[in-house]
Amino acid sequence: MKYLICFAVFFIIIYLLYYFAFVWKSKRYSYKKLPSDIRILEGYYKINVKKIGYKKVLRIMNFVNALMLSLMMLLVMNLDKFIYKFLVILVLMIPCIWVVYYFLAKYLKHLEGKVK
Repeated sequence: MKYLICFAVFFIIIYLLYYFAFVWKSKRYSYKKLPSDIRILEGYYKINVKKIGYKKVLRIMNFVNALMLSLMMLLVMNLDKFIYKFLVILVLMIPCIWVVYYFLAKYLKHLEGKVK
């Protein structure tokens, strides 16, 4: 039960931070002001953010990033020392982002196909 509560708290905090940093203040699509994760989706995975909707993509990215970071925090919560926690998160971060963004790009490509 303790882990579920910690997961929920981490998720809510990260979700709100990302929301107020990117989603809340964004009015329109501007490539110069895009978060780096959306630039990755546009450049590497060739996602058309304008076609899907900028705010919609930001909300999806907000949810995915909060979920991914909360799961990582849950994984390292039982480790004793800070240096071990830091090293495990550092090692897990890049492969996790790579895998999660791959599946997210597949989903966004599906959404892009639905929007005409």
